Amino acid sequence: MKHFVNRTVLYLIGVIFIFGVALSSFAQREKQSFNGIEGAWILEEWHMKDQIERPPKVEGRFFLQDGAFVLILVNQATAEPSTYYGYGTYTSDPSTFSMGFDKAELFKETASGITVSRKLPWEGMKSFEISKKDHQLDMLSADGTEMIVEGNSLILKSKGKVTRTYQRAESN
Repeated sequence: MKHFVNRTVLYLIGVIFIFGVALSSFAQREKQSFNGIEGAWILEEWHMKDQIERPPKVEGRFFLQDGAFVLILVNQATAEPSTYYGYGTYTSDPSTFSMGFDKAELFKETASGITVSRKLPWEGMKSFEISKKDHQLDMLSADGTEMIVEGNSLILKSKGKVTRTYQRAESN
């Protein structure tokens, strides 16, 4: 139970959800959507304050497929380790990508036990304007959140500052 029993539970929840939502999609070769963001992404870096943390201190997965997404983040790099998961839906067309959380939970390990927050990162759908440059897809929201897809890399930024980077998972 110590040192994050919920980490395993959350991974299992994510795996069950993903297979339940997109089993047929993952059974086939991963398809590239017109906007290139669909698929499975593996966390490479998490930029925290003035430090860049990498696995195994931090772990994460970001899955987007067939209008549904799941985000799982595990942070063992701080004094109070945490596990986060959220899921929701997204829509896209050639000029706009929008996503909204249906559920999110943050589990934080403190000296007195584990606390839980169920606050959504934002209410409703967040829209991103899509622009394409050469082999790069740039999605920018009104609040300064940015997602950049270049080849097999996904970079998340907040107001111009990198927050996390992901690598596309290889498909079989």
